[in-house]
Amino acid sequence: MKNLHIVLLIGFCLACSENKEGRKNDAKPEENKAIKKQAEQAERKEVNLQEVLLDNQNVVEVLTKYGEQNPETVVLISTRLGDIKVKLYKETPLHRANFIRLAKKKYFDGTVFHRVIKDFIVQGGGFDTPRPSVGKYTIPSEIRPEFIHKRGALAMAREYENNPEKRSAFHDFYIVQTQKMTLPELQASAKEHKIKLTPLQINTYTTLGGAPHLDNQHTVFGEVIAGMDVVDKIAAVKTDKGGWPIEDIVIKMIVIE
Repeated sequence: MKNLHIVLLIGFCLACSENKEGRKNDAKPEENKAIKKQAEQAERKEVNLQEVLLDNQNVVEVLTKYGEQNPETVVLISTRLGDIKVKLYKETPLHRANFIRLAKKKYFDGTVFHRVIKDFIVQGGGFDTPRPSVGKYTIPSEIRPEFIHKRGALAMAREYENNPEKRSAFHDFYIVQTQKMTLPELQASAKEHKIKLTPLQINTYTTLGGAPHLDNQHTVFGEVIAGMDVVDKIAAVKTDKGGWPIEDIVIKMIVIE
């Protein structure tokens, strides 16, 4: 009788083991399908955000979501004169997300630096060039006092008329090239443009350079971290009276990290 109990107990345990193993094996395909489905849904969602046409009603929602899904901050701008590496600020999330989105869509590829003014700025981003449709919109201002127009600053152009909120253009960017200023030069510029200089501005513009009269007028959303010598080369090319280079400086962008 005792032996019978042992046999029954062993059989029961084997059955339990088989049932557990069976349940485990049955669950694997379902789990894999669920994971795959979630990945496909996430991929479709990202594609939708990449392709949706933006306007001033949906721009904040779409760029906020896109920025969460695409956290990159470093972009390489390649030209025939060399490469410029820029780092985008996380503190200006809408501008960062917009720039990353357009770079990933290859929106900037084939565009040129269309406004080059030596000792001031080099500007590019698709002006007067047919581009893929991304919608028609402007970006809410993200002007921050700690991000000023120092030499190497990356900022967005904007319309001045009928734009009290200082909303940015979505594609027209510029890099500040101005060399450092003497204190008298800075003070003269401040007086001309009715600017009250802060200690940060005085220190930055007299040691590094920049364009103080643009502060609090445009959103600075990044800076050059490598390739300022290339920016200087671009700024030195021959241009027509409007600042358009005689020989086009074509842009190609790659999001690198």
